[in-house]
Amino acid sequence: MDNISMKMKNLVEISSLVTGSTSFFDIKDKIIEKMLEVVFPRKACVNLFYNNDYKHVYLVCSETLEYTKETFYKNDVKGIKLNFYEEYSDYIHEAVKEKKNIYIKNVFKDERAKKELEFAKREHYTGRAVFPLIYNKKVLGFMTCFLDENEILNNEDMDFISSIASLIALSIEITERNDKNNFIIEKLRHFLEMINGASKKLYQGKDIKEFLIHLSDIAKEVTNSQEAIILIDKSNLKNKVLGSYSKIDKRKSNMQKIITQLLSKDVPGIYINDRNEAKKINKNIDTCIFYRLSNGSETIGAILCTGGKRYQEDDLHILSVLSKQVAVAIQLYTYGKENVKHKLIAKELNVLNKQQKLIMNSSKKECNNEKELEFYHKPATVVGGDFYYSQKVDDNTMVFILADVMGHGIVANYMVAMIKGAFKALCSQYKTPEEIATYLNKILYDEFDKMGVFATALISVFDTKQNILSITNSGHYNPIIIDDNGEVVKSINYKKGIPIGVLPDAEYDSSSFNIENYPMIFMFTDGALEIKNKEKEEFGLDRLKVFVKNNYKYSRDQIVKNFKKEARKFTGSSKFDDDILILMLKDI
Repeated sequence: MDNISMKMKNLVEISSLVTGSTSFFDIKDKIIEKMLEVVFPRKACVNLFYNNDYKHVYLVCSETLEYTKETFYKNDVKGIKLNFYEEYSDYIHEAVKEKKNIYIKNVFKDERAKKELEFAKREHYTGRAVFPLIYNKKVLGFMTCFLDENEILNNEDMDFISSIASLIALSIEITERNDKNNFIIEKLRHFLEMINGASKKLYQGKDIKEFLIHLSDIAKEVTNSQEAIILIDKSNLKNKVLGSYSKIDKRKSNMQKIITQLLSKDVPGIYINDRNEAKKINKNIDTCIFYRLSNGSETIGAILCTGGKRYQEDDLHILSVLSKQVAVAIQLYTYGKENVKHKLIAKELNVLNKQQKLIMNSSKKECNNEKELEFYHKPATVVGGDFYYSQKVDDNTMVFILADVMGHGIVANYMVAMIKGAFKALCSQYKTPEEIATYLNKILYDEFDKMGVFATALISVFDTKQNILSITNSGHYNPIIIDDNGEVVKSINYKKGIPIGVLPDAEYDSSSFNIENYPMIFMFTDGALEIKNKEKEEFGLDRLKVFVKNNYKYSRDQIVKNFKKEARKFTGSSKFDDDILILMLKDI
């Protein structure tokens, strides 16, 4: 499934979540999870204001964060209470005050973000985007997305996240109104159900014009209007008027004049209940409500409803939510239809790169009070074949894999995704790394053989209570292990098997040992060894062992920084021919 289809699918699923729930707090983490599957910050959180108190904000959705989740203890469904003015940077205050999305590509280079530099280092992000949660012109809170140095949000991503923010705001409003038993909740939920149905049809391949006509009917029904139209001034839908409008004016040219007149007003939306004012727009109009369709800062059309008995702020907000769904749908549709082949391939490779980051875990995972897993990954091309994933299967067991799929690009990414899916399923069925490796090979052999690829791997099961590590080596390099004296351990007898995907009935063994007195287990892919200098000499295993001996006491970030420096010194360049993946099981 391509990224466009995935976005549409997940938008439908998020709409269904909001429709089916009366409590935002029950679905908040699932909404973020679904959003992050198709846009590529790996972290996001939601912050809410309560009771018109803008001095304090509550962090209610932080499951994808690392440092924050570990540092703050949450003992209330309302979330973690923070001082808004002291804890948050100037650009976040600006976003809330001016009710606009703001994207800071590098917080370390923007004066407005100076308050959060230490937090950015601890949470491991470089860029941050803010999306106010707005209902009836009131800011209910904001969502922020965190990006590492290799991640960028484009305009399509920003608009997609903005549409999710509008659904979150609606979910919060449903929650508040539900608590007050407000009758409007049924209207909001019915509206979302209709949008969800229309979005499903578009996702299933229906025509964009049919979709927009369906949305105009939704706008008419939910605002209790006699007529509704959507005008699009964009791409292959240029100057199309979609919907029923015969009572307003039968001529499309006049309809466009009406919309143009409304668009000239410097507001996102407006409703008019005064008959005389409405007649100034068109003699056949008694009341009307209008909302601008925008793609970023560009106006691409409008929604107009007429003939309602009396429009309210709720109707205006409903149209604002609808406008975001229309804008995102048009954007996804035109993107899928109009991109030339080479641009689409480049985009897809970038998507695959971001998907690969989603496949991997976050950079840090605590195993117990003494040990933690941390990794560093640098693909040589846009999409690499190196892969790491870990999973806690019970309170005392952590299972993880480091793998190197032959090749790069789309095929390698496809194989990486297959490995992850099979590995996750096997972790819950088998207790030893040799069993997991044996059945992983059985599951993947046919597909790997068909594609002419194979993968080397280290599969490990870590007993976090006893500090016993069991490793199965499938044709990979053995880990570099450092003892308490700072020396490389040479006494472990690893049992090395063949790579995954070479033989259909391959069987594997494992080696087990206590790592309580081993402050560093350093695992890596061959890219770390095959860095070459100008004389074509490789960095090699001996140099890597010396590097690990000299650096094992440092933090993950310092080790990575020192490795980059060492590699640049050796090669005279920061560009390498192969993927580099480093995984460290180290003392905290």
